[in-house]
Amino acid sequence: MHTPTSGEQDLDLAPIDHIRATEAGTGRWRALTDWWRDNRAALFVRDNWPLGVAALLALAVTGGLLWLLWVVIAGLLAGLGAAATAVGDAAPALGGWITDGPITRSISDPVRAYLDAHTTGLPAGGRDAWIAWLVAVGVLYAAAVTGSTYGRIGWAAIGALTGTAAYLGAPAGAGPAAAGLTAVVWLTLSLLAYTATRRVSLGDVLDSLTDRRARRAAADTTY
Repeated sequence: MHTPTSGEQDLDLAPIDHIRATEAGTGRWRALTDWWRDNRAALFVRDNWPLGVAALLALAVTGGLLWLLWVVIAGLLAGLGAAATAVGDAAPALGGWITDGPITRSISDPVRAYLDAHTTGLPAGGRDAWIAWLVAVGVLYAAAVTGSTYGRIGWAAIGALTGTAAYLGAPAGAGPAAAGLTAVVWLTLSLLAYTATRRVSLGDVLDSLTDRRARRAAADTTY
């Protein structure tokens, strides 16, 4: 058994004011490292940082898809514009052709006419039904582009419903043309919806984290 010398006793009994700054800093650093190693919040951050990265990536992808969806809906609502008369006007004219011209109105106007004619007597009018239709189109298209099976089925279904509404709501004799234009637009947009590769979902990330925790727990019990 070690018997402390008088010098060691004096050191043990020294007041805390005599601790050097380097010793105090070392103690704070040790306390910080102990907290980072043992604190539950710190453990959660260390174990789940891939989930945070995945969430940021998902937000970035969602923002891009929402922007693309806004462009698509603006084109469907506004229609097509005038053609360019010079090379310098080609880009603005193309944007106007997509957003403010007759082809889009050849789809949207018959659909709105059909909704207006078949919502009489309902609490929701034609305008309400039109807004609901736009929301459904946007959500289903975003889901289809991200690889959702339900979104792709819903995108095909709402495309068929849109073509039917355009056919029935068009003026007499113009139904086949309205339905045909709807099919062309829908098939063009479907190129991205049905050819997008499968992406890693949030469920995949959670499953991976669960498996990793299970392996860690098994390793801890082994040792």
